[in-house]
Amino acid sequence: AGGSRAAMHAAAAVGARVLTALAAGLSRGPLARMAEEALGAPPPVFGDLPLGDATSAALRGVGITRPTPIQQAAMMRLFRGEHAVIHSATGSGKTLAYLLPLLQRLHTSRPGQLVVVVPSRELALQTAAAVEWAWPHHGTQRAFLLTNTSAPPAELAEAMRVAACPVVVATPRPLLGAVRHLAGTDRLHSRRALRASGGELAAFAARLRAVVLDEADALLLSRQLALAGPPKKMRAGRAAWRDPAKAGLPSGKGQGGPRQGGRGGGEEGEGYFERAELFTLPVPRAVQALMSARANAEAGPQGGRRGRGRPRPKRAPPLQLVACSATVSQRLTGEMGRLLSLPDADQLPLLTEANAAAPAKRKVGQRGRGAVGVPPAISHSWVPVPAGGSKGAAAAAVLRALAPKAALYFVRDDEP
Repeated sequence: AGGSRAAMHAAAAVGARVLTALAAGLSRGPLARMAEEALGAPPPVFGDLPLGDATSAALRGVGITRPTPIQQAAMMRLFRGEHAVIHSATGSGKTLAYLLPLLQRLHTSRPGQLVVVVPSRELALQTAAAVEWAWPHHGTQRAFLLTNTSAPPAELAEAMRVAACPVVVATPRPLLGAVRHLAGTDRLHSRRALRASGGELAAFAARLRAVVLDEADALLLSRQLALAGPPKKMRAGRAAWRDPAKAGLPSGKGQGGPRQGGRGGGEEGEGYFERAELFTLPVPRAVQALMSARANAEAGPQGGRRGRGRPRPKRAPPLQLVACSATVSQRLTGEMGRLLSLPDADQLPLLTEANAAAPAKRKVGQRGRGAVGVPPAISHSWVPVPAGGSKGAAAAAVLRALAPKAALYFVRDDEP
């Protein structure tokens, strides 16, 4: 018996060596191709990131064969589902640093799995084009543009539902309008109101895998917030007493009492505590609503309580939040920490090209926590516009003076 087992092991080893030799190209005929199929060809990779065949072919088609430093630092951490802030210079490849790993995690035909938020329609067009190029699938549309500021929210939500694209690229105001419509309430900060409204936001949030905030400093920070930080009441998230009748919610048992803090168990007709709204800008309000709706969907209709014999609802993976910017400040990471309800914003990974801590003192031309410099090919200028003047006319005068071969003019969607 021992001799037969030894013979079997020896034969298996010889067979493996023969197949390996054939697959390595010692024989270039049909037999070698059969050996490759038997061994299984390794999947294409970009750095350490495994890629689909279509994405790998798209990269090779434009001559991209190796990741940039920021892509190498960020891709695998995002592929594993981590929250992160990508801090890198303009033109360093931040878009592909988040698109490539996140797209590989998505199903090719399920709608609404990734939301990318950008501050302008022009940047939305560029991002959607990058998605279509990097993730082709039988000629189908991959990205839906949620950028129409003049259409009613109901029309935008219906168009998004009909398009059924895996990726949604949105600007702030249309995103907030669509989220409000899907939620069926304006009280987006209240998990209780979102649960009671019976809107479609919970189903949308349950399908969502990740939210990306590109140019996050323009999305999360206003001038007042950037200079002074959030007000004290916003930092503390102080609770407020609510009357169910005035709030439009049914009163009765299960609405919560003052001792439960709104978690259920109150007496008939009692009110409940509800946290004050933490955010005022469109994007953080919409993201907070998506996270709250996701938590409601995970907890189930009874807030996570199970009756006898009732199975525990299956928990979806947590919603991933990624921010990208060339100017990452303490205020920005603080806002990300508040969105994620982190006790310390420094727990959020800050991904830079060197993936190292920022120096104690930045040099001239370096910006943000990662001391990111402006690329030498980019020069910054500013043009003063008097109060009541037209910024568009000023930009047109600058373009006439510079006379570039081509120009791209970015306009925030909340500009008058």
